[in-house]
Amino acid sequence: MFQPASLKGDSPTPIDEGVRNKYTIIYYVIIILSFIPCSIFESIYLIYLWREGYYLLFIILLPFNFFILMYILQLSAIIFSSLSLIIIKLIFPPKEGSFSRDIHDKNYLFWNLRNISKKWALFVTASNPFPWLKNRFTLRFFGIKIGKKTLCDTCWISSEFIEIGNNVIIGMGSTLLSFGIEQDKFFLKKIQVENNVVIGAKCVVLPGTSFQKGAKLSAHSYTQFDDKLEENSIYSGHPAKLKES
Repeated sequence: MFQPASLKGDSPTPIDEGVRNKYTIIYYVIIILSFIPCSIFESIYLIYLWREGYYLLFIILLPFNFFILMYILQLSAIIFSSLSLIIIKLIFPPKEGSFSRDIHDKNYLFWNLRNISKKWALFVTASNPFPWLKNRFTLRFFGIKIGKKTLCDTCWISSEFIEIGNNVIIGMGSTLLSFGIEQDKFFLKKIQVENNVVIGAKCVVLPGTSFQKGAKLSAHSYTQFDDKLEENSIYSGHPAKLKES
């Protein structure tokens, strides 16, 4: 059965326990590296302002210091996660298809490794007071295409094999899953959302689904694997069926 998975509001990036136990060092290295720029910035702040004649300025600037520090951490996490992701993709490029849910299958193994490399950046940016830093910036950094004037700030979006057009609205709590797991099978297929599509609240879009221009999916609906929603048509239900065109 397909199910969304998430931690702390980040994009659904589950990790197989066997892979986590063996390759968790990747996650820890990314965390450590992302704190290095923060440490450098904080050291400079202390050296130049924590001295006689500057104590008052040091206190006044503390809120700004915290704000800047938060964004340095988030940007550093994204950069080091992206570098890790580039290396992993060079070793074994991702591809769509149906694979064995076994860590000895390289497609499944490297999908998990890609998730490990993105987990910290998605976790950190999920706490940002400006939610579009996650969906409109971080996911784009990982290769997700999100068009202009698209609203997707309160939904879950898989961090690969997703393409979203312009003027798209994705409702609160909806999930776009480019991956699926069914017993011993693992699926990875691209989701295509063309311009002017509307996806209602708490919908689940499964791998391989394509939305043609102007298609609408009613709230609390879910698509099936490889579904195709026709242009300027409305779909609803469990699974989604054509309502009117």
